Amino acid sequence: MLTVNKAAFAKELSAKNRSGLNARPAWVSETLFPFTSRFVRIEDAQLHYVDEGTGPTLLFLHGSPMWSFMFRHTIGALRAQFRCVAVDMPGLGLSMAPVACGSEFERNSSYYRKFVQHFDLRNVTLIAHATAAPSALRMIISEQGRAAGVVITNSFAWSMRAFPSMWRFVRVVSSRPFRILNERLNLLPRLTTRIGRSSGRFGKAECAAILGPYQQPDARRHLGSLLYGLRAEVPFFEALRADLPKLRTTPLLLLYGIKDHGYQAGFLEQWKSMVPHASVTLLEKSGHFAPEDEPETYTAALSEWLAQRGASQPSASVQRRSG
Repeated sequence: MLTVNKAAFAKELSAKNRSGLNARPAWVSETLFPFTSRFVRIEDAQLHYVDEGTGPTLLFLHGSPMWSFMFRHTIGALRAQFRCVAVDMPGLGLSMAPVACGSEFERNSSYYRKFVQHFDLRNVTLIAHATAAPSALRMIISEQGRAAGVVITNSFAWSMRAFPSMWRFVRVVSSRPFRILNERLNLLPRLTTRIGRSSGRFGKAECAAILGPYQQPDARRHLGSLLYGLRAEVPFFEALRADLPKLRTTPLLLLYGIKDHGYQAGFLEQWKSMVPHASVTLLEKSGHFAPEDEPETYTAALSEWLAQRGASQPSASVQRRSG
């Protein structure tokens, strides 16, 4: 298990702040990501975020191994009507945090909670993807008075033990040999740039933006810590699942790509059994990274749900969308 040297991390963070290295690096394309980078100190972490537009607040939280770059198309389209806040997961993207192997999901939920408290975000629609969603849901359940709605894309809120095929996968990717291999070879981010889209390929500048954060060894360690957490943080996931009924009065959209492995394993059916009031929209051409696979269709589905939402309970409908 990795240990965290908080004193060493604090010293490194202080040095980077003094030298101005918390500014945007060259591998972030200003054309692809034309948003102002902002930074905030939350306890022992420095979180990178963007805050674009005015109107009702949308809080975007990405999954690994991406960063808020993956929401660039949606933010660009919606900032004329909404305040779009996107935060890089602690330790990924341009955010910095100590590694907390064995408690990364729980610790991230605390960072997210303190972020919304720090900026006193209210009437927030949470939009969470993949490995961000468990921590984000724990945060929004704790801060439910701030929630206007929740959108979940290709994620889970339970231990993978409930799905034998996924649990076997978790045991492999959370193993120490795999994590060492990933740290040395940058395996998962490289695979994402090559096969992360269900159709087409990432361009050169997009690949640079995805791989850029992993020039830093700490980002690779955080990725390994998240993988380990899928197995090590079972109590966190079980407690989260038990608390999901607390969202029964919160409008909720399940926005799923049908080529996502979790969807194919039955995650959506699990969601529907636990939050039966949720609306469901299926994205026909999307895999795991739906905002990258079908940015216009993904954004349109989100925009339509936001526009239609008005009643205290959304209807339990299922829609299929194809770009």
